[in-house]
Amino acid sequence: MATWSVKPTWKKSIIERQYISKDGNELVVETGWRWGEFLVHTDDDNPPNIEAGVDIYNCEYETELVETTDGCWEEHDFDECDDETQAWLENFFDEGNSWLDLEEEGWIFGDCEMIIDCDLEITKVEENA
Repeated sequence: MATWSVKPTWKKSIIERQYISKDGNELVVETGWRWGEFLVHTDDDNPPNIEAGVDIYNCEYETELVETTDGCWEEHDFDECDDETQAWLENFFDEGNSWLDLEEEGWIFGDCEMIIDCDLEITKVEENA
């Protein structure tokens, strides 16, 4: 088994999408990160075969988030929400609340995607003996 550091080669290329739902409505919060790093584990000494644009959490390898740094945008997609919920969410965010506060309002946090949308820097992590 080997461990690999996976990072973007270009800034502002990590896209995080968090899916949050309540009463048949789904909100997607997209956050862009300037930089970040993941650890990917392979069963052998071959580097992982991961391409740009793939959800690193939903690839064929065990993956861990090390860090993301310097969030540079946040967008809220209300397309899968009814009109009343859209209005409530817009008011909720206009009042200075964070999407992280939605759990206190009964929203359920679902899947999270992490996409590196550029060429990847993949480096083997040397284990200390």
